[in-house]
Amino acid sequence: MIEMIYKENGKEAGVGKRLELPKNIRQIGEPEENRKIYIEDYVVTYLKKIAKEAALNSRVAVLLGNSEWMDGIPYLFIKSAVALKNLEDYGDGIPFTDEAWAEVYGAIKEYFAEQDVLGWFLSIPGYPMDLDPGLVKTHINHFGGVDKVLMVAEPMDGEEDFFAYENGRLARQRGYYIFYERNESMQRYMVETGDGESIEVKEEFEDRAARNFRTLVREKKDLSGQKRVMTFLYTASTFLVMVVLVIGITLINNYEKMEGLEMTLTEISQSLENQEGQVEPDTENQEGDQNQQLVAAMEKENIEAQEEIIEEPEEPERPEESEEPEEPEEPVETEKQEEMVSQEEQVEEPKEQEMEPESAEVAISQNVVSVPESYTVQKGDTLLKISRKIYGKDNKIDEICSLNGIKDINHILVGQKLLLP
Repeated sequence: MIEMIYKENGKEAGVGKRLELPKNIRQIGEPEENRKIYIEDYVVTYLKKIAKEAALNSRVAVLLGNSEWMDGIPYLFIKSAVALKNLEDYGDGIPFTDEAWAEVYGAIKEYFAEQDVLGWFLSIPGYPMDLDPGLVKTHINHFGGVDKVLMVAEPMDGEEDFFAYENGRLARQRGYYIFYERNESMQRYMVETGDGESIEVKEEFEDRAARNFRTLVREKKDLSGQKRVMTFLYTASTFLVMVVLVIGITLINNYEKMEGLEMTLTEISQSLENQEGQVEPDTENQEGDQNQQLVAAMEKENIEAQEEIIEEPEEPERPEESEEPEEPEEPVETEKQEEMVSQEEQVEEPKEQEMEPESAEVAISQNVVSVPESYTVQKGDTLLKISRKIYGKDNKIDEICSLNGIKDINHILVGQKLLLP
């Protein structure tokens, strides 16, 4: 048999009327198109129970419920069943006596008000087999009509089928529906007619519909929970992939920028080294030329001074001699000798100056080290060039910046006047 769970929508029952069908159902086999059979789950459980109680004999029950018509098709809703005792198959059918019908209508009045007879149930040991003509006769005599059915079951293996009277015979129906609802009237009947069994035993037939419904709901919740977990994992993995991509792209961009910056710094440092290499020889040449000029000027000054000393003016004329008697010649010779001695001393003084090179070097060094109070920036000057030009050293840059309030050593202007330390 094929089992299928689905929901069927109600269809119009007459003009402006809709038939409300059960929502929670299970399909068994392939239901017929010209007849729809619905049986409640409690009824199926009850019928299987009474069949097993007499597995070697037949058991009979009457099926109760309601029938509706829609689009010319009968819809049978079997909601309860009343088991009958002491009814057996005598070969030419099962005798439904007045006592049996009185029992059925008594149960309908007490437990199943507003329900009608929809057919009957028969358990047959060894079923499936062909139904004998006596069963067909019993069905025609007591359950005639297209809205009446026979349910046949095997007591041990639980196989069951529905039959309906068609074309002079009981035709097997290919499928039916089991529906689930809170059937309180059937529960009460099962408990109160339990043949001496306790209520605790009858509670085994508790609300199976609710239990099955809870099972279905739980399965749906499990599926929805799995879907939520999978959705979350998918979202989280997608987010992580995006984060990794962003980080990778950022690192690549930063790496390219760092390489470009490194190349730029290398080029700048090389250009600065080339400029310093070109400036230093010029500065040294200029300083050497200046020192040579200073030494030449000092030598020229010393030579001129020596010449001045040598070319001193003659002594002033001596005052007119008094008319005193001339002295003897010896004193005259003495004066001439003194004049000669003084001239020799004066001539020897430049020689003594020439013999003192240390004093000349000191004077030259003093002229070289002499520093002006300020300096006017020329085109192409840098603080490094100015320090070397004025002091012959590179360590005066910080003092020049501090004295002139310069924060950027590379930022000086042509024509700017700098105070020198």
